[in-house]
Amino acid sequence: MPHIYKPEERWDNADIGYPSALAIGDSWFWYVNNNILGTMINHPALSDDHRNIQLVGYNGARLKDYVGDGKYADTVEHFLRPGFVEGFAEFYISGAGNDAVDVDLALFDHRPPGTDAHGWIDGRGMDDMLFRLRQALTRLIASIRVAKHASATLAPIFVHGYDYPVPDGRGFEFGLIHAGPWLAPALDRRGVPPDLALRSAIARLMIDRLNDDLLAPLAAVTPGVVHIDSRGILPRDHTYRDYWSNEMHPTNLGFRRIFERAWLPRLYEHGIALRPFP
Repeated sequence: MPHIYKPEERWDNADIGYPSALAIGDSWFWYVNNNILGTMINHPALSDDHRNIQLVGYNGARLKDYVGDGKYADTVEHFLRPGFVEGFAEFYISGAGNDAVDVDLALFDHRPPGTDAHGWIDGRGMDDMLFRLRQALTRLIASIRVAKHASATLAPIFVHGYDYPVPDGRGFEFGLIHAGPWLAPALDRRGVPPDLALRSAIARLMIDRLNDDLLAPLAAVTPGVVHIDSRGILPRDHTYRDYWSNEMHPTNLGFRRIFERAWLPRLYEHGIALRPFP
């Protein structure tokens, strides 16, 4: 029975089985309507041995929250202790979106009229944000490696960097629960004109920097770290609302498309998903 264990759940339910993976991250792992983990564990290509996942994930979480004195660091440490960590064959990490919102996407404050997307990016602020993200991510990866030091094989650690969002001011709505928007207010605070094409181009640059300057280089030099590049998969034309539920989260259709086009190829490489017979 596919299952995502919440942090407080016990593992002694014989109808479910033990988790084979630990997932640490933000709302792409935790989003209430659907998320990338829910898409994954219910996909027919996934191996039955990998359909249960232990989640340490919280909406609004930042990477720094999972390490050091972060508010969720104790929970991560709990699942990296002997008695738990031996059962994890792979790890998933999602994070950085909320860290970027915290610093208003590393933008300059009020630029002259006609400034293009590149001109709105504060290079020093972006470098500082990426440096702090790199510190948190490398510390989290090191904690996993130390905890798994006795393992005979190197457990893969998958990191992903989102697709290009559309900052159209839509937030999360579910009954009486309201959250967001996230990107549009940050752009408003910095004085970016209400031009959706310009704002989308700024968001694209931010996602490119996250992938090209942090995740891809880190995976290239760190054994066992796998970068899942989700960029450019979801449409950004007039149909984009079919794939994006709001500014930050895809719809069920969007998550499935991202999973099948970006995640599945990497999971095939590690035997976590099984290719169909020809």
